[in-house]
Amino acid sequence: MTGGTYSAVIFDLDGVLWDGEPLYHEAFNVVLEPLGHRVSDEDYGQIMGHTVEYCWDWLRRRYKLQEPPESLLKAYDAAVLHLLQRSMEPLPGVTSLLVTLREKGVPLGLASASLRPWVDATLKGLGLDGSFQVVVSASEVDNGKPAPDIYLAAARSLAMPPATCIAVEDTATGVSAAKAAGMLAIQVRAASTALPPLPEADIVYESLGEFDLSLLNGTQT
Repeated sequence: MTGGTYSAVIFDLDGVLWDGEPLYHEAFNVVLEPLGHRVSDEDYGQIMGHTVEYCWDWLRRRYKLQEPPESLLKAYDAAVLHLLQRSMEPLPGVTSLLVTLREKGVPLGLASASLRPWVDATLKGLGLDGSFQVVVSASEVDNGKPAPDIYLAAARSLAMPPATCIAVEDTATGVSAAKAAGMLAIQVRAASTALPPLPEADIVYESLGEFDLSLLNGTQT
């Protein structure tokens, strides 16, 4: 990989900056257990990284739910926001990397498939609010991951060509979105829900402590 050719970094949130997927998995079960269902790890793996609308559409088909989508989404939103009140910590290497990138003047963006209130609550809980020049959530784009919309919107807001951006992801859905946007796609595997190394990813890290600063213009390891 040619070094020094990228100018900005755009991060996914859940599974990249913090170990958020178990919370969302739990929230699904908060809603579904009173209805007699429980989302298995295998089923959750089928929807991880997708928009909440996609997830509930999949779950309604999977469990033949009769409840209207609106009521399920409302209940799920309440469950997520309640669980996000718990104490949370960034994944290893996150805080130090963000500090280093900011000190070096690297434009930073966030592109999350979660809804905006969840993103804002998570960043505040992690102590990372204000860390990114641009924050784009699923609430602000027409098509969620694996479509490239969210990454293209983040690059546009940063005033950076997509080809000069590095995207940091944890799921196949997210990597596909980053690649479709024309970005360098890094998979990070620090979360408890980490997938095996994805062949579609350009680079795979076990944690963000491995991030190679020499990929960026004007920076060195």
